[in-house]
Amino acid sequence: MSLSDELYKEIILEHSQHPSHRGALNNPTVVEDGVNRSCGDEVQIHLKIEDGIITEVGVNGHGCSISTASASLMADAIEGMKVNDVKDLIIKFKKMVTEDVEIEFPEDLEDLGALSGVKKFPVRVKCATLSWNTLEQAIKDYSN
Repeated sequence: MSLSDELYKEIILEHSQHPSHRGALNNPTVVEDGVNRSCGDEVQIHLKIEDGIITEVGVNGHGCSISTASASLMADAIEGMKVNDVKDLIIKFKKMVTEDVEIEFPEDLEDLGALSGVKKFPVRVKCATLSWNTLEQAIKDYSN
């Protein structure tokens, strides 16, 4: 196992055992629920959006380690980002876990690469993308 594989495992383990941004927000701009019917993972995304910027993120739910780590990494990544930049990030992340392509993230988002190995396990792709698909729907709701 390479050093980067070992580091990626550590990142996923840390985020699954100690997820960030846990809990509901007071007065969120938008709340969206997501469910992975194939395994029972559930997520609820709370966003506060001000002037087109995601100022706060809250994540509730339960699921496997991949689902939990992905939601935690996502929340860390998007807080403080412009909504339009988040839309682009969602596309890049989903491409990383579903296609055989190398995705380069900026240094401050490089931990997202920890989930790149999920594409080798198609059954786990839904776990990794649950929070991202839910975020995508939340942003669509906000934009409408």
